Amino acid sequence: MPFLPVLPDEQASAEVKKIYNSVSGSWGFVPNYFLALGHDVQLLQDQVNLFTNAMNTERGLPKMIKEQIATVVSAVNMSSYCLPVHLEILGRMGLDKSLSRRLSIDYKSAPLDPKLMELLKFCEKLTTTPADMRRADIEKLRELGWNDAAVFDAVLVTAIYACANRFSSGLGLTPDFD
Repeated sequence: MPFLPVLPDEQASAEVKKIYNSVSGSWGFVPNYFLALGHDVQLLQDQVNLFTNAMNTERGLPKMIKEQIATVVSAVNMSSYCLPVHLEILGRMGLDKSLSRRLSIDYKSAPLDPKLMELLKFCEKLTTTPADMRRADIEKLRELGWNDAAVFDAVLVTAIYACANRFSSGLGLTPDFD
């Protein structure tokens, strides 16, 4: 049970229900993360827009890589809420379950393309030691073939899941999936 109450659909205003229905339509479910925001319709809408646009709009990275980044970031942050959500989403996207689990436990041991591995290491560094980020980190990604739009997406996904991991931990949100 979360530390603070969430707003279930049956108690939500018509405006919040409309947002929940939209989330359910695009995500396939309404995450407890968004139910926790249901008490503030503007904040809920802002967060839905941020997460939906960041994860679904392919500026530089495909959705599958963004979900892999979100999984690794949530694993590094030991997010008991976000990690099961990302494992479920990766499964729905067709990623092999054993690879998903490897990403969540020890991504460096996962059989990944070296280019993707370096991107995930960049995201881990941004997650664990953001003050140590340097231009050279991005230059290394460019040398591997990642363009600026891909780096932007990687930074954006890493940053928003740093927030989501802390928000869900702080509120004691319960996982949406086992």
